[in-house]
Amino acid sequence: MRKHYKSGFTLVEIMIVVVIIGLLAAIAIPAFTKSRENARSARFANDVRVFAGMIETFSLESGDYPEDSSSGNIPTGFEEYIRTNQWTEGTPFGGVWDVENSDYSVTCAIGVHRYTVSNDHILRFDQKFDDGALNTGRFRKLDSDRYYFVIAE
Repeated sequence: MRKHYKSGFTLVEIMIVVVIIGLLAAIAIPAFTKSRENARSARFANDVRVFAGMIETFSLESGDYPEDSSSGNIPTGFEEYIRTNQWTEGTPFGGVWDVENSDYSVTCAIGVHRYTVSNDHILRFDQKFDDGALNTGRFRKLDSDRYYFVIAE
């Protein structure tokens, strides 16, 4: 008489595999999150650098800084200096791009209004790209939901 063996995995073997996958996920997820945050921060810094350069060019050619437009709207005359879709698609920090002119105690600033990243993310960004204080330096939190690069005081 032949013995008939069932093939397959035991419950213990399956549980070991599940635990290993869980450990790998516990290691990988924080690294992925940090990597994603770094990518967002780098893109935001680059976008701000590009927009600030275009504002300086606008200022040199027109003799003044762009007007203070509504959040998300391109200031009048500034649309010929930038790629419109880069402005309208929003910021890497969520929210919308905005230009401030003679408001919040600055002459001109560009930044994000109604950002959706955490305040801790904003602080880590400021520590990496500025002075680490949200109320001083070139990057500043002008209001509870406004984080801007100051072009002129």
